Amino acid sequence: MVQGILLKDWHFNGKSVMKKAVMAMIMGTVLLTVSSCGQAKNTEDAQTDVISSTAEPGGSTGEVQKTQNDINTGSNLAELENLTGEYEYLSDYGNGKLMIQKSSNGYDISDYESEFSYRFLADSSNIENIENNRIYVKYPEQVFSDDTVNFSYYILEYSTDEINVYYGEAGFEETQFLYHATKKIEVRADVYEYEYEGEYNSYDINEPALEIKKNDDETYQIQIDLFRLWDFYDGAGKITEEGLEFTATGPGGNEVSGVIKLEEDMAVVTIFGQEWLDFAGLSEYKFYKTSDVPNIDDFLANQQESNMQDAADTGLEAAADELLDSFINGLTDAVDSEDSASTFSVSDLKLDSEEWDAYSIGEKVDLDNDGENELIINGPYGGIYLDARDGKVYEFAAGESAVLVLSYTYYNGAVWIMYSNSSSAGFEFYHMEKFEGADNLTAEMNFGEEFDPNNAEAGIKYTLNGTEISYDEYAELCSKIFAAEVSTD
Repeated sequence: MVQGILLKDWHFNGKSVMKKAVMAMIMGTVLLTVSSCGQAKNTEDAQTDVISSTAEPGGSTGEVQKTQNDINTGSNLAELENLTGEYEYLSDYGNGKLMIQKSSNGYDISDYESEFSYRFLADSSNIENIENNRIYVKYPEQVFSDDTVNFSYYILEYSTDEINVYYGEAGFEETQFLYHATKKIEVRADVYEYEYEGEYNSYDINEPALEIKKNDDETYQIQIDLFRLWDFYDGAGKITEEGLEFTATGPGGNEVSGVIKLEEDMAVVTIFGQEWLDFAGLSEYKFYKTSDVPNIDDFLANQQESNMQDAADTGLEAAADELLDSFINGLTDAVDSEDSASTFSVSDLKLDSEEWDAYSIGEKVDLDNDGENELIINGPYGGIYLDARDGKVYEFAAGESAVLVLSYTYYNGAVWIMYSNSSSAGFEFYHMEKFEGADNLTAEMNFGEEFDPNNAEAGIKYTLNGTEISYDEYAELCSKIFAAEVSTD
């Protein structure tokens, strides 16, 4: 049996030890990447033709075979009736939506990745079967002039207010996890305006982070503190049919908009726009109410103090940025992470080469959550991340091989460095690190799956930090992490 080596209680003595430990960990396990499957179609240029349910079925053997009469009877209809509504998920284009609606033809099931593109527009005739909390959809992607059809296969695995979607091209038994969607909560008719007012704590840090105060003119002051990410201190909102809609000043001085909805004592804040999603990696945040009395004045005082500190940090950030530019221009070398006495220059990276191991200058991103940007050098196995501090440029992280591929992701309101192994099929393993400053590792996480070919009946084992978890828990974790992952190869 191939054994996955899960890292527990690591203690690093320098970057060299850290890299070797990561390499040893990932070398012990191989990975099957959870990918975002399915091709989006443009609604104005769709190639899919409408076909009847009598079309000759394709796909592999072992598919569920049910007649339409079997589908649209009894408990199956009741199941679809219970699932009607709109479900939201994070797509490559922002917020996607999965909808199940009753129609004159039975039920329509549609999946929009964005306002202008979709994965499928199905109805009852495309449903092969409904059993064991799963809806099997055989969707005609394309019909050719000789009446042959290309099908895609989707499984919608549902529970209370949640649906996991799986996708495959060969048949239902070949589907893989695609995304996790949650049901859109409608604004309760019994929510009175004054219920929004108050102070709410963040689930992440268990401290006051959302203040809502009602003004005499029926508008609201809204202040949101997203820990180590961004503070909205000038939010202005008004009650609408959608909830408490607001606008505020976002990153770069641009205006962002959002909405707050109440679910009993929980406030769900959704921030709109691709610009915010690119900045934060998340669009939804949850807070729980602790008081009906907001502390707006205290918040502003704390914000003023924070702004003064930000002004003081601006000089440091500018100096770090200049150092990184000096490396790009060949005026400063970078210190090797494995040997502090060794350095390398931008000319060593073969920037203008057409060879596979050439590098290119990427963007600057705060990868270590310290308020200062690091420089991404795109390249083989995820490239190199450089940090500037103490008057020097340092190698912060680097991809090493196919079993140590570097990337980064946004998770739980922070940036995490991720190392992945994609060298072999049948296994997967990931190691993630969160920093607060490139020399201050504050959190780690390991997760993956493994399959013993000598004991196929045991199935696939899913683990998180050395503890076995269920498939549903693993799929939900992956959907959050990989939706916000940024590749730098």
